[in-house]
Amino acid sequence: MKQKLLALARVLVSVGILAYLFNSIFQKEAAKYFEEHQINPETLSWSARAHIVWTQGPEALWAVFRQVDPVWFALGIASMGAVCLLGIIRWRMILHVQGLDLTLPRVSSIFFVGMFFNAFLLGSTGGDVIKAWYVAHETHHKKAEAVATVVVDRLIGLLTLFVITLVMMGLYYHRVFDDPKLRLWAVITLAVVVSTVAGTALGFWKGFADKLPRLRALLRRLPRYDTLKRMVDAYRTYASHPVVLGKTIALTVGVHTFSMLAIVFVGWGLGLRSTHGVVDYFLYLPIINSVTAVPISISGFGVREGMYAVMFGEVGIATSEAVALSLLGYLASLFWSLVGAFFYLTHRRELPTAKEMATVE
Repeated sequence: MKQKLLALARVLVSVGILAYLFNSIFQKEAAKYFEEHQINPETLSWSARAHIVWTQGPEALWAVFRQVDPVWFALGIASMGAVCLLGIIRWRMILHVQGLDLTLPRVSSIFFVGMFFNAFLLGSTGGDVIKAWYVAHETHHKKAEAVATVVVDRLIGLLTLFVITLVMMGLYYHRVFDDPKLRLWAVITLAVVVSTVAGTALGFWKGFADKLPRLRALLRRLPRYDTLKRMVDAYRTYASHPVVLGKTIALTVGVHTFSMLAIVFVGWGLGLRSTHGVVDYFLYLPIINSVTAVPISISGFGVREGMYAVMFGEVGIATSEAVALSLLGYLASLFWSLVGAFFYLTHRRELPTAKEMATVE
């Protein structure tokens, strides 16, 4: 019940923020219409004003979408494809450390199936659980190790993203500290990075639980303690593979670079020109991606568009253009999630039941 309420709350957050943004865009476009036609909106009835707002606003937003250059948008989609390819190679390396040796086509199939369910499942059982389930049932039921690979894959991606964010903020510290909004996000990101790194270090520290009184006893009371312990042991295995960790981090830098390039291509396709050019993208996008990585809303909807509007608005991009940039960037990624539907339909195993998926959590 709590999981359903949480999913509902995330949907409401997404819808609420998007409704606010769209209403703001539509009101601005209606104001332009009133000015151009020398109409005093106060003389109109409520229904007449609403009709103009909800006619002129959507038309203006749709006009922004239609102006995107298909060649640049295709390059954005291709760049997101490079993100998928590097992600597949990275996950296969992580799987290999645990002795989970799957062929590249099989790993690719499971990866895209996970993307599909991450994009379209609103509940707590998303694509990561699907990926873990498929791997566990194709490699002699090594459930704990399969889950560990998904966790480590996510963790490396997040940590690398946070570090990129801090590096860009450091390079352009004058802009960060001149802008109160960026200053706030710098502090938040730093806090998240420090806490995540600390948690990662403690996870690699064997015997840490025995150094605190009664901590081990408390841990033993947790449900599925044996499975949890196996997961932690599998997680610690990566500490003895620094070369693999180095390669996966390098691949992750490529993942985030191509992800940001996709948005740059979409922005160029829309003809958007910000104050500092490409620098604005590579400064703002890591901050936006870091915040939307926190599961506040479904797939980051609303939160992501709101941050695009606020941050890119600081460098001369209109709210309607910033929201269109965000949504078109999401569509470029969604293309590959839809490709995952094909892999799911051709995958050998049926979708597991909720009870079966719970066994890998």
